[in-house]
Amino acid sequence: LSKKTVVVVDQLTKRVGTVNRRGWYPIGSDPTIEDSNSWDKVTVLGAVTDDGDSFYCWTEDNLETQHGIWLLEALKEQFGEDLVVFLDRASYFYTRDLWEHVSGKPETETVGDSSVTCVRGEDETDLDVWYFPPKHPELNPLEGCWDRLKEWFKHRLVPDLSKLHSQLKRGLPTVNEPNIWKYLCP
Repeated sequence: LSKKTVVVVDQLTKRVGTVNRRGWYPIGSDPTIEDSNSWDKVTVLGAVTDDGDSFYCWTEDNLETQHGIWLLEALKEQFGEDLVVFLDRASYFYTRDLWEHVSGKPETETVGDSSVTCVRGEDETDLDVWYFPPKHPELNPLEGCWDRLKEWFKHRLVPDLSKLHSQLKRGLPTVNEPNIWKYLCP
Protein backbone atom coordinates (compact mmCIF):
# COMPACT_ATOMS: atom_id res chain seq x y z
CA LEU A 1 0.00 0.00 0.00
CA SER A 2 1.56 3.27 -1.08
CA LYS A 3 1.45 6.54 0.85
CA LYS A 4 -0.81 9.20 -0.58
CA THR A 5 0.47 12.75 -0.88
CA VAL A 6 -1.80 15.32 0.75
CA VAL A 7 -2.21 18.57 -1.20
CA VAL A 8 -4.06 21.73 -0.16
CA VAL A 9 -5.18 24.17 -2.89
CA ASP A 10 -6.28 27.80 -2.84
CA GLN A 11 -6.46 30.71 -5.24
CA LEU A 12 -5.67 34.44 -5.20
CA THR A 13 -6.70 37.04 -7.74
CA LYS A 14 -4.40 40.01 -8.34
CA ARG A 15 -5.55 42.92 -10.50
CA VAL A 16 -3.50 45.34 -12.53
CA GLY A 17 -3.05 48.56 -10.56
CA THR A 18 -2.09 49.36 -7.00
CA VAL A 19 -3.49 48.56 -3.61
CA ASN A 20 -4.58 51.84 -2.05
CA ARG A 21 -3.71 52.10 1.62
CA ARG A 22 -3.97 54.97 4.05
CA GLY A 23 -0.74 56.38 5.37
CA TRP A 24 0.93 59.28 7.15
CA TYR A 25 2.34 62.06 5.00
CA PRO A 26 4.11 65.31 5.89
CA ILE A 27 1.87 68.35 6.36
CA GLY A 28 1.55 70.29 3.15
CA SER A 29 2.54 67.38 0.91
CA ASP A 30 0.18 66.11 -1.74
CA PRO A 31 1.15 62.45 -2.32
CA THR A 32 -0.25 60.90 -5.47
CA ILE A 33 -0.04 57.37 -6.73
CA GLU A 34 -0.99 56.38 -10.23
CA ASP A 35 -3.85 53.98 -10.01
CA SER A 36 -5.64 51.75 -12.44
CA ASN A 37 -9.17 50.48 -12.13
CA SER A 38 -8.46 47.84 -14.71
CA TRP A 39 -10.46 44.69 -15.16
CA ASP A 40 -7.22 42.93 -16.15
CA LYS A 41 -6.33 40.31 -13.59
CA VAL A 42 -4.43 37.13 -12.98
CA THR A 43 -5.72 34.35 -10.74
CA VAL A 44 -2.99 32.30 -9.09
CA LEU A 45 -3.76 28.71 -8.14
CA GLY A 46 -1.42 27.48 -5.44
CA ALA A 47 -0.90 24.05 -3.94
CA VAL A 48 1.21 22.87 -1.00
CA THR A 49 1.89 19.25 -0.09
CA ASP A 50 2.29 17.62 3.30
CA ASP A 51 6.05 17.48 2.56
CA GLY A 52 6.20 21.27 2.01
CA ASP A 53 6.52 21.11 -1.79
CA SER A 54 4.59 23.73 -3.72
CA PHE A 55 3.07 24.25 -7.14
CA TYR A 56 1.80 27.51 -8.62
CA CYS A 57 0.13 28.29 -11.91
CA TRP A 58 -1.97 31.18 -13.08
CA THR A 59 -4.48 32.28 -15.66
CA GLU A 60 -6.05 35.50 -16.90
CA ASP A 61 -9.33 33.67 -17.52
CA ASN A 62 -12.26 33.58 -15.13
CA LEU A 63 -11.99 30.24 -13.38
CA GLU A 64 -14.38 27.54 -14.51
CA THR A 65 -14.76 23.82 -13.85
CA GLN A 66 -12.29 22.98 -16.62
CA HIS A 67 -9.59 24.95 -14.77
CA GLY A 68 -10.24 22.81 -11.69
CA ILE A 69 -9.90 19.63 -13.75
CA TRP A 70 -6.71 20.91 -15.42
CA LEU A 71 -5.30 21.78 -12.00
CA LEU A 72 -6.00 18.28 -10.67
CA GLU A 73 -4.27 16.75 -13.70
CA ALA A 74 -1.28 19.10 -13.27
CA LEU A 75 -1.04 18.12 -9.59
CA LYS A 76 -1.05 14.42 -10.51
CA GLU A 77 1.73 15.07 -13.02
CA GLN A 78 3.73 17.13 -10.49
CA PHE A 79 3.26 14.98 -7.36
CA GLY A 80 2.17 11.56 -8.60
CA GLU A 81 -1.13 9.75 -8.99
CA ASP A 82 -1.72 8.93 -5.30
CA LEU A 83 -3.12 12.24 -4.06
CA VAL A 84 -5.59 13.49 -1.51
CA VAL A 85 -6.45 17.04 -2.57
CA PHE A 86 -8.27 19.51 -0.31
CA LEU A 87 -10.30 22.17 -2.14
CA ASP A 88 -12.62 24.94 -1.08
CA ARG A 89 -16.19 25.01 -2.34
CA ALA A 90 -15.65 27.62 -5.03
CA SER A 91 -18.06 27.13 -7.93
CA TYR A 92 -15.30 25.95 -10.29
CA PHE A 93 -14.15 23.21 -7.87
CA TYR A 94 -17.51 22.15 -6.47
CA THR A 95 -19.19 20.83 -9.63
CA ARG A 96 -20.65 17.66 -11.07
CA ASP A 97 -18.16 17.64 -13.97
CA LEU A 98 -15.20 17.69 -11.59
CA TRP A 99 -16.76 14.96 -9.42
CA GLU A 100 -17.36 12.78 -12.47
CA HIS A 101 -13.78 13.39 -13.65
CA VAL A 102 -12.37 12.29 -10.29
CA SER A 103 -14.65 9.28 -9.81
CA GLY A 104 -14.37 8.13 -13.42
CA LYS A 105 -18.12 7.52 -13.51
CA PRO A 106 -20.54 9.39 -15.75
CA GLU A 107 -23.05 9.60 -12.92
CA THR A 108 -21.84 9.59 -9.35
CA GLU A 109 -23.83 9.19 -6.18
CA THR A 110 -22.83 12.74 -5.33
CA VAL A 111 -24.46 14.34 -8.37
CA GLY A 112 -27.13 16.75 -7.22
CA ASP A 113 -25.97 16.56 -3.62
CA SER A 114 -25.12 19.94 -2.09
CA SER A 115 -23.38 18.39 0.91
CA VAL A 116 -20.55 16.59 -0.89
CA THR A 117 -17.48 16.35 1.33
CA CYS A 118 -15.40 13.82 -0.58
CA VAL A 119 -15.12 12.31 -4.05
CA ARG A 120 -12.92 9.26 -4.49
CA GLY A 121 -11.17 7.96 -7.56
CA GLU A 122 -11.96 4.53 -9.02
CA ASP A 123 -9.08 2.71 -7.30
CA GLU A 124 -7.42 3.03 -3.90
CA THR A 125 -4.38 4.42 -5.70
CA ASP A 126 -6.33 7.19 -7.44
CA LEU A 127 -6.99 10.78 -6.63
CA ASP A 128 -9.32 11.63 -3.74
CA VAL A 129 -10.81 15.12 -3.41
CA TRP A 130 -11.98 16.44 -0.05
CA TYR A 131 -13.78 19.73 0.47
CA PHE A 132 -13.30 22.17 3.31
CA PRO A 133 -16.51 23.01 5.18
CA PRO A 134 -18.34 26.01 3.70
CA LYS A 135 -17.71 29.46 5.19
CA HIS A 136 -14.55 28.41 7.05
CA PRO A 137 -11.61 29.82 5.08
CA GLU A 138 -9.44 29.76 8.23
CA LEU A 139 -9.25 25.96 7.88
CA ASN A 140 -7.36 26.27 4.58
CA PRO A 141 -3.61 26.64 5.25
CA LEU A 142 -3.05 28.54 2.02
CA GLU A 143 -5.33 31.43 2.98
CA GLY A 144 -2.54 32.81 5.18
CA CYS A 145 0.03 31.90 2.58
CA TRP A 146 -1.26 34.67 0.34
CA ASP A 147 -0.74 37.32 3.01
CA ARG A 148 3.00 37.39 2.26
CA LEU A 149 2.38 37.83 -1.47
CA LYS A 150 -0.14 40.61 -0.83
CA GLU A 151 2.41 42.33 1.40
CA TRP A 152 5.04 41.95 -1.32
CA PHE A 153 2.74 43.72 -3.80
CA LYS A 154 1.77 46.41 -1.28
CA HIS A 155 3.86 49.27 -2.69
CA ARG A 156 4.28 48.15 -6.28
CA LEU A 157 2.62 49.76 -9.24
CA VAL A 158 1.52 47.12 -11.73
CA PRO A 159 0.51 49.04 -14.87
CA ASP A 160 -0.25 46.12 -17.20
CA LEU A 161 -0.57 42.33 -17.46
CA SER A 162 3.00 41.72 -18.64
CA LYS A 163 4.33 43.57 -15.57
CA LEU A 164 1.92 41.61 -13.37
CA HIS A 165 3.25 38.32 -14.76
CA SER A 166 6.86 39.34 -14.15
CA GLN A 167 6.04 40.58 -10.64
CA LEU A 168 4.30 37.28 -9.83
CA LYS A 169 7.41 35.38 -10.92
CA ARG A 170 9.44 37.53 -8.51
CA GLY A 171 6.89 37.54 -5.69
CA LEU A 172 5.90 33.87 -5.48
CA PRO A 173 9.34 32.76 -4.18
CA THR A 174 8.79 35.05 -1.16
CA VAL A 175 5.76 33.00 -0.08
CA ASN A 176 6.39 30.74 2.91
CA GLU A 177 4.47 27.52 2.50
CA PRO A 178 2.73 26.53 5.74
CA ASN A 179 2.86 23.23 7.56
CA ILE A 180 -0.54 21.98 6.46
CA TRP A 181 -0.84 19.43 9.29
CA LYS A 182 -1.24 22.27 11.84
CA TYR A 183 -4.48 23.13 10.06
CA LEU A 184 -5.74 19.69 9.10
CA CYS A 185 -4.99 18.06 12.48
CA PRO A 186 -5.30 20.81 15.15
